[in-house]
Amino acid sequence: MKLQTTRIMAAVANVWRQPRTLPIDTSAIANAGLQAWLAQLSDAETVKLERENRIVTQALFNDVFLVERFVDGWAYGYVASQRDDHHLQGYPGWIWAAQLSTVPLPIQTGPTVTIRRGFTPLLKADGRTLLRLSLGTELPVIGSKDHRYYTVQTPLGVAKVAKRATQFGFKTANLTRGATLVRLGETFLDLRYLWGGISAYGFDCSGFVYSLHRCVGIQLPRDAQDQIDKGVAVEREAAQPGDLCFFAHDHGQGAVHHVALYAGDGWILHAPTPGKHVTYLQLATTYLQDELVAIKRNW
Repeated sequence: MKLQTTRIMAAVANVWRQPRTLPIDTSAIANAGLQAWLAQLSDAETVKLERENRIVTQALFNDVFLVERFVDGWAYGYVASQRDDHHLQGYPGWIWAAQLSTVPLPIQTGPTVTIRRGFTPLLKADGRTLLRLSLGTELPVIGSKDHRYYTVQTPLGVAKVAKRATQFGFKTANLTRGATLVRLGETFLDLRYLWGGISAYGFDCSGFVYSLHRCVGIQLPRDAQDQIDKGVAVEREAAQPGDLCFFAHDHGQGAVHHVALYAGDGWILHAPTPGKHVTYLQLATTYLQDELVAIKRNW
């Protein structure tokens, strides 16, 4: 079956398990962003998102979405940047079709930039804001002569983003890439967990490490059970900041259910569970210590 190539033209698009939403989700399919939707959700409702598994992942502005079929205003297809061994075409699910652009973009062979701040405006040539882009958004560069802005090709046409937004908001000269992952991750401390989240609006555990690695140019699978198959195994006593700690049910004998960044000195940094927030945790003080099944390094 031939798949139609489209691109996300929403700031962040939720990828849904079924082609329907609840009344509370109406603002979740807006192109401008997820702030209005999240403001309505109580912690209990974010827990319900996981329990009902309504959202399977997210896609960021300009991500490629390969459409298999359109049904009643929805598109079923695959987030191409989230391929793994189980999803060779990309992560499958439904996106509200109004969040997709079917206009082919010019083929780009030049450089791309990645947004490395929580949010940054995508601007028209005259400086007006088109959208607020999330961390991890990748854009092809078509001009860089302006000392403040990159000119970029997007599904909304030619636009510009601040060069500083494509740089980390902290000094990296003396940091390993692993330490950079931790330093970037801690800028999201206290951000509320979001099931399926890979954006600065909220992360789930695997979405958190997926997005951080994306910002340092490392492509990981989307889910923890696939992420554990990547990277180099590290012994616990040799773990360094930026390594990934994986946890499995039944004292490490069952299915992988959680992933966290090792932050050094026995601490992990992670997006814990629905209703909670991104936080540091001393591994020795938690039940997770008995469920640690592997430590992997990708950086």
